[in-house]
Amino acid sequence: MRLRCILPVLLLLLSGLSFAADVNFIVIVPVVAVIVAIIIGLAYMLSTATADPRLGAWAKTELREFVLALFIIAAVSGLFIGTTEFSKAVTGQDDYVEYSIDVVDEMIDSFDAAYISIIKASGKIRIAATFSTWAAVPIWFISFIYSSAPLSGIGPVFTSLGIATQGLTNVIFLYEGLRVLIVFLQATIPPIILPLAFAVRLFPFTRKVGNAMIAVSLAGILLLPLSVVIIGEVNKTIDYPYASLSGSQLDKLDARPWSLIATAPICGSSVNRFMLSLNEYGFAAIVCLPFLIPPLTPAYPGCFTLVSQTIYHVIMLVIQIVHTAILATWLAWADFAAAASGGAGNVFLRAVWNVLRPFLESVTHLILTGYIDIIIVGIITISGARSISSALGGEWQLPGLERLI
Repeated sequence: MRLRCILPVLLLLLSGLSFAADVNFIVIVPVVAVIVAIIIGLAYMLSTATADPRLGAWAKTELREFVLALFIIAAVSGLFIGTTEFSKAVTGQDDYVEYSIDVVDEMIDSFDAAYISIIKASGKIRIAATFSTWAAVPIWFISFIYSSAPLSGIGPVFTSLGIATQGLTNVIFLYEGLRVLIVFLQATIPPIILPLAFAVRLFPFTRKVGNAMIAVSLAGILLLPLSVVIIGEVNKTIDYPYASLSGSQLDKLDARPWSLIATAPICGSSVNRFMLSLNEYGFAAIVCLPFLIPPLTPAYPGCFTLVSQTIYHVIMLVIQIVHTAILATWLAWADFAAAASGGAGNVFLRAVWNVLRPFLESVTHLILTGYIDIIIVGIITISGARSISSALGGEWQLPGLERLI
């Protein structure tokens, strides 16, 4: 008679689970609780009918475990699921999970700032390393060509920048994974995994597995975000490294040889570069355009011939002579600097050293701090899961979780 009364209730609960819009397995917990209660009641009735003291003792033991399981389910659901009191008491925030995500985002922002600074520094140093001088010295029908790359020795610094970039890439990957893991666990454990853990805990023969599942679930939704909050607060108490190059520091990475600065007004002008890139006929055609306006049209052929045959070549010769003179003066200064201070690019090399050395040191400290924080998060989460599982009577060793971490 009692079973016929309970059966419609079970069907109603199962129908609610089947047609739920959002996946939420919490409805199976009361269903399983009713089924377990029926099993324990039937076992006790059978022990009374058969006068079996062992079956009666088993039923009484399972009844105590059943009540304990209900207490655990009520405590976990009341403290950690859908309430803000626990979060406010521990962290002072309404949602400790969102707060932990903010902590991870702040760390990722510090890594991104260092990454961006490395990219900017690499671009400026690469420009200096690839800077080369070139001059053609015309002597009647022949010419001599001279080229040099006095700052190319700065190239090996890219090895250090590459190592720093690789380290930042790895630690950014870890923290992005940590952020995704926190979000994923918060989306799956409360509605799916934790209810299944409660259901498994209620059954007498899977109690130990259920305790372990509850411990892992609590570690995922509680210990993991709280450990991130802890390292965030710890980082505030130390001199947390911040690796970023300011605008003035990046300006010091500009080689800016004065020979390049001296010719910048001429070579940097788009109009001049376009005009000088033309051959003599194109140059003459553009220069003599005003002579196409009447009444100057008859003078256009003479202007075109004069500019293409004489003026164009004189301008080019003057530019070559000036460029050669500037280059020769700069190379002479470079030789003097090499003899006086140990190298043509010694001043620039010192500037690069003074900027990059403390920056790379801060990047190293930032990366190491990131790894240490990740290790602390893993230790708190894993050891907490093992401790909770042991306290609940579940598995103490969790080799699958440890291998996953």
